[in-house]
Amino acid sequence: MKLIKRLAAAFCVIICIASVLFYLNSPPSLMQSEIFYVENGEALISVARRLREQNLIESEIFFSGLGKVLHYAPVKPGKYKINTGASSLDIFWMLIRGDILRRRVTIPEGYNLYQIAERLERDDIVRKDKFLSDAFDRAFLASIGIRAESAEGYLFPDTYIFPERSDSRSVIKTMLGRLKYVLNQVDLSNMNRLNLSTHTLLVMASLIEKEARKSFERTYISAVFHNRMKRRMKLDCDPTVRYAVKRFTGPIYYQDLQSPSPYNTYIQYGYPPTPICSPGRDSIVAALNPKNTDFLFFVARNDGSHYFSRTNREHTRAVEFYQRGKQNGFTDNQRL
Repeated sequence: MKLIKRLAAAFCVIICIASVLFYLNSPPSLMQSEIFYVENGEALISVARRLREQNLIESEIFFSGLGKVLHYAPVKPGKYKINTGASSLDIFWMLIRGDILRRRVTIPEGYNLYQIAERLERDDIVRKDKFLSDAFDRAFLASIGIRAESAEGYLFPDTYIFPERSDSRSVIKTMLGRLKYVLNQVDLSNMNRLNLSTHTLLVMASLIEKEARKSFERTYISAVFHNRMKRRMKLDCDPTVRYAVKRFTGPIYYQDLQSPSPYNTYIQYGYPPTPICSPGRDSIVAALNPKNTDFLFFVARNDGSHYFSRTNREHTRAVEFYQRGKQNGFTDNQRL
């Protein structure tokens, strides 16, 4: 009889403990879905306190205790969506696994660092000012293998899935990693013949990216720039002027062409100091495989295509015809 009473008492104790644990693990009454942020390096006890303040758990002591019982690993920093009805244990495992909110973002070919920064901030991935600060941090860039003034041209344009409120350096490393992967898939055997380093390859590809509107013209535009470099001619590339004055839309004015910036290839000889945008794979391939032609000039036809010339006289007539509307007897029979 005494044994039965003891067993009954033990059973009651177990039921009471289980009931308390069930209550402490249950979602609080009036709980609502919330966005919850975990800061980098934040302790579990701090996380538990804030979860209780936001009415997302019933007991911060119980939540902290889960860490000890379940061999607590640090919670992952980031932005979380905690839904109504989630138990304390559900939330605990969510924070341990790092089930943070993520965003799909597409960086178009031809975007520069400033445009990338705006796109990433718009999608709540990184702050624009922090991203640009890191993208121009020479010490940080050197530590990840970028020996340049900025990360311009080294962040491959593609579709990515990033955690919301990401670390900007992590974003830069991911985009650089994608570029390295692409370069490993491309035939780089022409680099020595064309006197290209990885840096100047990206510079050349960025000029092609900004000038080409028709895909088939990329190798012809590449040929023009390579031919001008061989002859020590200025590149005379309009998009480098835009980059020099940091005005990426609208007309180019005469005073822009006089900018003393090292990016202004109407004033400076040779390559600009860095790429002027993030080139895509097709422009990188075109930079490595210029068309075998002696073209030295090209002008927009105003339909997305270009007219290519071998002489300055021919080019001047084409410019007058297409850009200034002069009826100078110019005839365009060019078919590439």
